[in-house]
Amino acid sequence: MTYRYKDFYQRINKQSQELLHGGTDYRKTTVSLSLLVADQLKTVTPFLDLLNTKRVVEEHLPDENKERVNDVAKMLYVNARALEVSSKRTAATKAYVAEKTQNQQPIKLVKAKK
Repeated sequence: MTYRYKDFYQRINKQSQELLHGGTDYRKTTVSLSLLVADQLKTVTPFLDLLNTKRVVEEHLPDENKERVNDVAKMLYVNARALEVSSKRTAATKAYVAEKTQNQQPIKLVKAKK
């Protein structure tokens, strides 16, 4: 089954936008590198398998350390799998989820005061 690259890219870009409101520098860098790798491949298929995703990320980010490569790979893999799962939902399930989440406000990260 094919998944739309546009939807995949939008999922990651949405995470990037959410991190602008209080995400750590490490997470912001991870999501920007994820967008970079996704933009270079322009397809979702390589990210549906974790080992393959790690290999692809290592190829595209050879100068990054292993921890960063693993984090970028995990972000790409999790988003690809979430897209796969959501594409397999029935219309009834989608309607139920839409009804339940209709009035929810977006979550924003807030720094805790010490």
